[in-house]
Amino acid sequence: MRGQLFGILCCFFLGLCHSPSAISAQLPDGMILIPAGEFTMGTPEGSDGLADEHPERRVFVGNFYLDRFEVTNDAYFEFVLATGHRIPENAKPSATLWTHGFPLPQIKTHPVVNVSWEDAVAYCRWTGKRLPTEAEWEKAARGTDGRRYPWGNDWDFSKANSASFWAGRTIDFQSGADWEAFWIKSEGARIAKEKGVRGEILTMPVGSFPSGISLYGIYDLAGNAAEWVQDWYDPNYYRSAPLNDPPGPVRGAIKAMRGGSWLKPAVSLRTTDRDWGLMDSRPSGTGFRCAKDAY
Repeated sequence: MRGQLFGILCCFFLGLCHSPSAISAQLPDGMILIPAGEFTMGTPEGSDGLADEHPERRVFVGNFYLDRFEVTNDAYFEFVLATGHRIPENAKPSATLWTHGFPLPQIKTHPVVNVSWEDAVAYCRWTGKRLPTEAEWEKAARGTDGRRYPWGNDWDFSKANSASFWAGRTIDFQSGADWEAFWIKSEGARIAKEKGVRGEILTMPVGSFPSGISLYGIYDLAGNAAEWVQDWYDPNYYRSAPLNDPPGPVRGAIKAMRGGSWLKPAVSLRTTDRDWGLMDSRPSGTGFRCAKDAY
């Protein structure tokens, strides 16, 4: 009888340890559990999605954790202090927001930018984490109901830090010339000079847009800083990618990023939009957040 009771208790506790509620109870600090399951990734042919978002597919992604917020300058400073890693810098001095090895006081809770893909990987490894894959990132942003934006299907420039937020109206650049006209020559340049850090950078404290959170309660998946992800970028990858936990191409020349930044127009804040950068580049509008496996 005693042995039978022991067996029942063992089965009970084993089941508890592998249940979703048990996984949630072990939630790492500052992270959200994204539960395993299918979601709709990409956009269909003939839609207003961009060519590198096609075709639309049903993709299965396993359990994983994702940072609730983008990595801040304060958090990145702890990493630099502990490891001696290089500080975030930009080729343009006015876009570099750290001086004498320290972040400027007013940006401590802003997302760190001017970091390369390699810098992001090093930080995540230091914390025992990793960068999310494109599929993981898109599921966290889009949810299981196919959201166009993290908060829903209707565009609202008040829900994310983007060019539209600063202009107070929807901005959609049709070309690089339009982007330059806004940010370099006219309205955007004036706004950045008046309100930007060092008259240049318009990041905001992480979590500044609570009405723009995703289905899972994750902040700033649209705007503020664009985010490096793990994958190599291939505009045609969706046509041959596996439908279970796609890991990204095995090789490439450039790395993928997601989410758009304060520099971007409305179209770039969609959950399906894809962007890219050289893995050793340190863009003024790009930061990251980390992911972690959940078993």
